[in-house]
Amino acid sequence: MLRSPLARCASLCLFFVLTGMGGSTTYGQLPAITFETISSKDGLPGNTVLSAVRDKAGFMWFGTRQHVVRYDGASFKSLTDPETSFVTGLAADANNDVWLSSDRNGLCVIRHDTQALECFPQTPQPTDLETTGYFFLDRHRQGWYSDRDGVNRIDLATGKRFHYPLRKTTYVWMKAVFTEDTDGNLWVVGRDNGLFRFDRERDTLQCVLGADCTQGPGEEPMLFATACAGADATVWLGSYNYGLIRYDTRRHTWHQYATGRRSNQVNSLALGNDENGHPIVWVGDNQGLGVFRPEQEKFYFFPDLLPNVYEVNFIYRDPENGIVWTCTSEGIIKYNPESNLIRTLLLPTGLVSFPVMVNTVVTDLQDSTLVYLGLSHTGMVRWNRRRNEFTLIRYPNESADTRWMIAREDGTLWIGTNCWNYVRPGILVYDTHREKFVTPPLSQQANRYYSVPFFMYGQFDARDRLWVGNSDEGVHGVDDGTLREITPWDTARQRALLHNNNLINDMRVGPDGRLWLGTMRGVYYGDTATQTFVHADPVGTATRIHDLSVNTLLHDRQGNLWAARWGSLTCMNPAGELMMVLTTRDGFVDRQIQGLAEDDAGNIWAGNYEGLYCYHAASGNLKRFTLNDGLINNNTLGRIFTNLRGNELYIGQQNGINVIDVDRLFRPTAEATVGISSFKVHEQERTIDPRKVIQLSPEDNAFSIDFIALNYRKKHDNVYAYYLEGFEKDWNHSGSQHRAYYTNLSPGRYTLHLKAGDALGHWSTEAAIVQLEVLPAYYETAWFRTLVFLAICGLLYALYRYRINQLLRLQHVRNRISADLHDELGSSLSGISIMGALAKKDLPETHPSASFVDRMVEEVQQISSSLDDIVWNISPRNDALSSLVARMTRYASELFEARQIHYTITVPEHFEHLRLSMEQRRNFYLIFKESVNNLIKYAQCQHATVHIAVERRKLCLTIADDGVGFDPGAPHGRNGLLNLRQRANSLKGTLQIFSTRGKGTSLQLEFPIG
Repeated sequence: MLRSPLARCASLCLFFVLTGMGGSTTYGQLPAITFETISSKDGLPGNTVLSAVRDKAGFMWFGTRQHVVRYDGASFKSLTDPETSFVTGLAADANNDVWLSSDRNGLCVIRHDTQALECFPQTPQPTDLETTGYFFLDRHRQGWYSDRDGVNRIDLATGKRFHYPLRKTTYVWMKAVFTEDTDGNLWVVGRDNGLFRFDRERDTLQCVLGADCTQGPGEEPMLFATACAGADATVWLGSYNYGLIRYDTRRHTWHQYATGRRSNQVNSLALGNDENGHPIVWVGDNQGLGVFRPEQEKFYFFPDLLPNVYEVNFIYRDPENGIVWTCTSEGIIKYNPESNLIRTLLLPTGLVSFPVMVNTVVTDLQDSTLVYLGLSHTGMVRWNRRRNEFTLIRYPNESADTRWMIAREDGTLWIGTNCWNYVRPGILVYDTHREKFVTPPLSQQANRYYSVPFFMYGQFDARDRLWVGNSDEGVHGVDDGTLREITPWDTARQRALLHNNNLINDMRVGPDGRLWLGTMRGVYYGDTATQTFVHADPVGTATRIHDLSVNTLLHDRQGNLWAARWGSLTCMNPAGELMMVLTTRDGFVDRQIQGLAEDDAGNIWAGNYEGLYCYHAASGNLKRFTLNDGLINNNTLGRIFTNLRGNELYIGQQNGINVIDVDRLFRPTAEATVGISSFKVHEQERTIDPRKVIQLSPEDNAFSIDFIALNYRKKHDNVYAYYLEGFEKDWNHSGSQHRAYYTNLSPGRYTLHLKAGDALGHWSTEAAIVQLEVLPAYYETAWFRTLVFLAICGLLYALYRYRINQLLRLQHVRNRISADLHDELGSSLSGISIMGALAKKDLPETHPSASFVDRMVEEVQQISSSLDDIVWNISPRNDALSSLVARMTRYASELFEARQIHYTITVPEHFEHLRLSMEQRRNFYLIFKESVNNLIKYAQCQHATVHIAVERRKLCLTIADDGVGFDPGAPHGRNGLLNLRQRANSLKGTLQIFSTRGKGTSLQLEFPIG
């Protein structure tokens, strides 16, 4: 049967008839081995595979008829350019460059950093073809490969080549293959020329066996196909006509082993060990795969591994992990010891009539290498684990269906059966010492119970009393000493228990000596004091599970009672409290749970129609095992058992059993190398070197990475996690999915952490690391930002210089205007004033024009004064507040003194740095001037105060007097107050006038400056 997680998996065992012993038939077989097969359906470019090697990074490389491919355990990557074809040799050097020999381009290499295929043929014309084969790398960094004329050596460090011709024969394919022994000798295995040792000192090949030397058979020449070196100065040779040959390189002796197959041909070899540590030689021929046991000097070949007959081209056994890769004409056959944690042991064909179920398994108490398998018909099988032999022991009644088996200290084996032909006895006793069935009085007494011989349940208690039971006729106990029934519950009590179809599904004697029953209505125990049956399910059980029906009971080492039910697995402590409930929400796939066992680590195993389940005590998780893990069938209902130590689990199956090494199953697996299978940017493949920082352009900030544990276990045996440092803060646990995808990353440096673990939660201690850098767009770079900053600074400076120049030009214009007004208009007005004064002097006072001349002189003086104010205001020299204050002080002082008004003027001590605009200066001065003039004209005061201050970036002016005052709210026809308020608004300030008749007036102006 073939199935596939990624590849199809063939769970097969080797079984061959070894001997016939006595009246019973005894069978022997090799330990069970689980294989996986990989073909073109799984991504291979073609089913014919010729060579294999594992590189230093952990990837597998296969040579095919088409080209070389890389395999990561999940997918293949083909290297098709330049063309190779018939890649018969592969080797990985210390730099992790992969070398290969090909049919179309000679010697080639795959560089570790670029993953590019580079070929360098030696043919004179590019159109010519160079055919090379069987590349081999020795410990001196010398590469060896063959052609049709002989063999070649290449120094990988210098690239220099050396050719060693072999005698021309009728053989027209590659002349030789290579191996190297533990003494450092390089052996060249010529096809029909012989076996040669390379003499490094003389740089020559010396024939030691075969046609080109005197040793070997004289009649028919040896035709060599392959070779591998052992650890004891032995070279194993596979031949086309002499089978397997063992050559002692120190004694120079050889021995032939015929395969027993039709062709006596051995195409490929690899050394290894079986599950028990015994040395074996993996052997491939033109009909399939097998092993050779040196200690037995016998061959064993695997039948029906593939649907079609296949030829083995090459066998590669990984020296690090022990995985055996068999390259065949029908794909790849893989044997991974780590994938054989659940082993399959099939009963030998012919031992018993198939189909047959293994219902019970028990270990002999005196000899733990003997295991008894109770069958659903015919009898039981004794399995000698040391010799791997199977012996059928037939029951007196061959229609008996084994229900339970108990091994006793006296060497007897008690067996309870259901006899479907209703012929007694139903309880059998087998004496393992005398190897015969016996009928002790206790069994005779017990066999009298029940209307039909259905003895479904049986157990001895601590007082050696036998308890038996069946589903619908109750339980009985018999004392071994008195042979009397000691059942404390009468028939009426048992009928009451069984009433309304409350069938008994299991029976156990607990550590407290009580008899516990699993029934359709739940858990009961027999109370011997009251001679009743007590319902023992804890309070609240019915509210937590849907069905109380119990299929199997188990007391663990702590005295807890486990009950396998329909839809749940429950645990009750010795105090009767419900401790745990596991249901489909916790991982059970099917509701029918039946069969319980406890291993030496305290894990609880349960059977189910859809797999085998383990409550892992350390993690508190429920774990499921299925066909993909190596089970013969997912249905494990009621057929789970342990050996005496509890470190091995047996699952009864149809025509065989599954054997689980519990300690090995839960032992942390060797940490797997995490490999980068592919790196894609926007789904386009990109070659990367994980040891270097990967740079991504701004538009390529979306990438995906496919990473995988390079342990080549089944897909679901590995789990993965990853996180991107600089983008995330915690791990992303992706289960068996091993692809990480990120998009729209901001520019910056990132570190991608990748790790793998097994299904039991054992993670690699060190994560693989990939450094990435997303480059910024040009507008996000420092140089661009610096350039923009400098441009802005330049623009601001240009605007500043433009403003300064404008102000300078404005000042120049103001200076010119003020000068022109002063020089032109001022001098003209002065002249008019002088001439008016002269004209008035010469006119009599009664002259009609005298009043007009006076008025003209007065108007000219006012115009001259106003012009002087304008010229002063325009001039840039007067922008400082100090100049304005000085002018205001002079103006007020002159008027107050002329009217003999006492005055006080207060100004700031330091305001040289303050400057007002021309408009501010004009409005402020005119408000001041108008206010002083109004005070002079109307106040009739004796004292006046002028206060100028700068407070919180505001200029404040206060003018107060002690005059007659006025009513600010009364209507008046003067425009002075209105003009004052308008000018204050122009200054964006406030003007307040406080006055009361007879109490003086106060004007307060406040506006922002600077």
